Amino acid sequence: MKLYGLLLAFGAAVATVAPSSAQTLDECLALARDHAPAIRVANAEVSRANHGIREARAALAPTLRLGASYVQSNEAPKVVFPIAGSRSTSVVRTGSASALNVRSDALFTLYSGGRDGALVSAAEAARSVQERGREQADADLVLQVSQAFYRAVATERLEAAAADALTSAEAHRRTSVARVRAGAASRLDSLQAHVNLARRLTEQVRAREAVRLARVDLETAIGVALDPARPLVEPGAPVLDVPADSAAAALALEARPELAAYDNAIRENAHRARAARAARSPLVNLTATAEYLGPNRNDSYWEVEEPGLKTYKLYAGVGVTVPILDGGLVSARAGALEAAGQGLVAQRQEAALAVRQQVSRALSDLRVALTVWESDSSRVAAAREALRTAEAGYKGGASTATDVRDAEAALADARAEEAQSLMDYWIARASLDHATGASVKRGK
Repeated sequence: MKLYGLLLAFGAAVATVAPSSAQTLDECLALARDHAPAIRVANAEVSRANHGIREARAALAPTLRLGASYVQSNEAPKVVFPIAGSRSTSVVRTGSASALNVRSDALFTLYSGGRDGALVSAAEAARSVQERGREQADADLVLQVSQAFYRAVATERLEAAAADALTSAEAHRRTSVARVRAGAASRLDSLQAHVNLARRLTEQVRAREAVRLARVDLETAIGVALDPARPLVEPGAPVLDVPADSAAAALALEARPELAAYDNAIRENAHRARAARAARSPLVNLTATAEYLGPNRNDSYWEVEEPGLKTYKLYAGVGVTVPILDGGLVSARAGALEAAGQGLVAQRQEAALAVRQQVSRALSDLRVALTVWESDSSRVAAAREALRTAEAGYKGGASTATDVRDAEAALADARAEEAQSLMDYWIARASLDHATGASVKRGK
């Protein structure tokens, strides 16, 4: 008796929770968006795409380069002229032994056949692809966290059912002991009640460990530990209405981020193909140079007036490059990109078919889960009434101890199955939101 009393006290003490404030699914999702590695990876990809746009736009802007060099010779450059009729020569100095060259070159592309603009458009489309990828990562995270959250809530329901079954088993044990002492029942009833109580206590320990593991899975999905003092809030009773197949499929084809990612990838490929074909067009560049050359032959580092001795040069020009023969390189590049575009179109069609299939499966799972939950809920009500009747009958001698134990087992099983079917419904609803893209719209 003392041993069972201690075990019961221990089980009740562990099962007791002192809630401070409840923790909802939306709060868990907010934590996951702040800490989940997948979201940080997706944000990094979007940032990389933004830098790609800056890189592509840089080709539309003029460039300016500055260079400098200094050379020291052992003597100044000279020109020697022989004097006719004489063995002597005339030496003319043409420069200085020191040479400082500072040069600034500016380049601006006047015409590139639309290549630079196409590359900018392709980079913008690539950024849209990464943004849709971030939305997909967020939708996947919502589904993963929702599933872990619902499993954690379901295990808490199972733990509560195990605690109630333990309380009922203890009450039955006390009743059987009293009836044995009064001579109204055999000692076998009391022993079987003790065995049943020990089994219920074991089931409670298992349920408690399942709660702990489900909590760990939820924290792993979120990426950060949760406050153990804050219980999880159940999402509420199931919604009985189920959307029509056609409406759900239409919503999915419009909202699913991976389909939008394919559309943007097709746009990006088309712009890159246009940029590749632009290599057949002439390239026109405008160049301008400002150059300092000093010192002059008079060893002057600054001269801007004396002709022939000026230490600076200014000149500009226009360069035109026309491709004549490239061995089919441009055609090969453009053809490869066009083939890749056809592959993307086919992949997009395949993804659309897969989305329709996922929506149909999610709707089917939701309908089944809803039906099973309604059946299990009615079973729980019936099993609870059957246990009450069996306990009252056992106290009055109209029922046997076996009837009570069977009723306890039936109620425990019914509550466990109801918790499982309710979890299946919540997960099916989350899967449908993921399949239709509804979780993406809520995330925005």
